Amino acid sequence: MKKFILTAIALSALCFLFLPPPSAALAQEANVVNLPPPNREGGMPLNEALNQRRSHRAILPTELPIDQVSQILWSAFGVNREAGKMRTIPTSHNRQNMLVFAVLKTGVWLYEAEKNQLSLQLRGDFTGDFSSAPLTILYVVPVADGNVGGIHVGLAAQSVGLTCASLGLANVVKTTGADYLKGKLPLPSGFHTLAIHNVGQPSGLF
Repeated sequence: MKKFILTAIALSALCFLFLPPPSAALAQEANVVNLPPPNREGGMPLNEALNQRRSHRAILPTELPIDQVSQILWSAFGVNREAGKMRTIPTSHNRQNMLVFAVLKTGVWLYEAEKNQLSLQLRGDFTGDFSSAPLTILYVVPVADGNVGGIHVGLAAQSVGLTCASLGLANVVKTTGADYLKGKLPLPSGFHTLAIHNVGQPSGLF
């Protein structure tokens, strides 16, 4: 009996080893997804990430592990000081008036930074509208913010670009396609998508 139990344990361990890494596909039927905590330590040194940061449009459609999705969204507009609810990027007068959406194969999700979770806004695969990248970030700001909104988006995009460099991922920021979900994605009155950010595994020379 002991030999049988040990054999069963060994087989279970082998099965676990060959399981595919968790990906954003785990959110297929959920309306809310709790993200794994971001890694706040380690990673590529800043100067090396600055040296490696680049735009790369050729991106594979392979889904990203959910921990990478969490890390990227946190770098864009996550909370980095729990007590003060401060963010990973500065905003004018600390108004924090930017929304970040994640376009995944399972749908379009609002990133709720204070809860570190995603909430479903549109179900369905819209990645084909965004160069088939497995993750496209939508940067949404008030129209009335004008250039200030553009600064906020630029800060978030640079933060994501550096994180992608650290993770070895390809990324490119665009304004083309920012209106692809206009009329489909519910936004607060007066808000618009200013830019999009494709992220994924690189294809071709990188």
